Amino acid sequence: MKQFKKACLLFILGMVALLAGCAGGVQHSLVPDYKSRLPRSIAVLPVLNETVNLKAPEAFRPLIHHKVSIKGYETTGTSITDKRLFEKGIHEAGQVNSLTPQELGKLLGVDALLYTTVTEFSTTYLVAYASITVGARFELKDAKTGEKLWDSDHRVKESKLGLDQKSMEDALKFAVLQSYAPYCEKVMNASFATLPNGPLYTAPPQAGCLMPGGGK
Repeated sequence: MKQFKKACLLFILGMVALLAGCAGGVQHSLVPDYKSRLPRSIAVLPVLNETVNLKAPEAFRPLIHHKVSIKGYETTGTSITDKRLFEKGIHEAGQVNSLTPQELGKLLGVDALLYTTVTEFSTTYLVAYASITVGARFELKDAKTGEKLWDSDHRVKESKLGLDQKSMEDALKFAVLQSYAPYCEKVMNASFATLPNGPLYTAPPQAGCLMPGGGK
């Protein structure tokens, strides 16, 4: 029995070594003259899904729209964007590429287009090991030239390993709950940290700074 438990533990540890860990630095690129071509407005296009989880796009898109806004770029509401796309016969993300960036830019009245693809969105549970993995790829394209201005590809992964009864129960709970939102935010925040702020960006107030009137 002890030999069996030891073998199981070694197997689990081996799987952790194979599966665990987050991606290191964020893979990204930015055109050298981005500042001179800084877009004022960006359309957040429907999110393409490369995973089997149908909830992945809806988990990402509202967060992305909010992030683009606080980065200092004008962005039209996604419902308005989708309505204009629908009028052109585009009913889902997979059809977006039926129009060129130039055509989309004219249709949506923006300077740039943000394409998003969810690459990973899954939970793994194996005996006493559980993990959640979320990954996404972002591409910002100039609506006039169609050139890619910026892109980023990132994923995060968190693992739980149960070596006793309580931690095994925690790992199971972790897998069952499948709370993806925090990991979507981590992927998005890390990726968008590599995108320069837009022309409307306003830095958040520093904690403890005095406001007009002597308040805080």
